[in-house]
Amino acid sequence: MLKKVVFAAVVLAGLVSAPRPAFAQTCTRDLLDCYARAAREDSFWYRWADGIDCELQYAGCVRRVLVG
Repeated sequence: MLKKVVFAAVVLAGLVSAPRPAFAQTCTRDLLDCYARAAREDSFWYRWADGIDCELQYAGCVRRVLVG
């Protein structure tokens, strides 16, 4: 019984961690678009803050793709 539970856990972990290229491309495309918008800022500090915001949005997108 323990072997079956461990096997099921490994299979489930494999399914969750399987690469999802379509979603990853969407997150990366959104990140690049966000960087382009941030680069148009005139002030260094606003550009920097927008870049950090882009990173946080990217992390959230990747989290939604991986976790659901």
